[in-house]
Amino acid sequence: MKRALFLTAILGALVGLAFLVARPHVPEPASEPYVGVRGASRAKAAGLGVHFKRGGDAEHAVDPGTVLRAGDVLRFVVRGERPRQLEVRMRDGDAAPATIFPASGAGETFEVRPGETLPARPALAAGGAKLIVTALFSDRPRAVGAPPDGDTEVVTLSIAKE
Repeated sequence: MKRALFLTAILGALVGLAFLVARPHVPEPASEPYVGVRGASRAKAAGLGVHFKRGGDAEHAVDPGTVLRAGDVLRFVVRGERPRQLEVRMRDGDAAPATIFPASGAGETFEVRPGETLPARPALAAGGAKLIVTALFSDRPRAVGAPPDGDTEVVTLSIAKE
């Protein structure tokens, strides 16, 4: 009988220790302010699909090996898990960064939905070796041109250019 009680006490202590050690790690909001939707697929992570049209050619998707040229016209498609507020900034070569969405004069960001095509259709200028597009996704409206805060998810695309 003593052996059974001793074994039960040891097994109980091991189970208690397992519960104590196996707790999931919950990050501090200050160190990791945005972790996205829990359990969401990264295939639907916030971002932009970029397509380009060169001259009279058909439209093509920009992939990692794509090299853009002056005169290419871009089209942006929103990727994501749910509707979000969006601001898109673009730096073409040596030119200063400019906000291309929402249109100039807008004081706050607009809500966009996954799969939505943005109305901005910028044409690339000559010069520079790369195009940098920065998308700022947030869950609530924010001032256009303001620096990103802890609740803003920043997605940066760097595309080679000739």
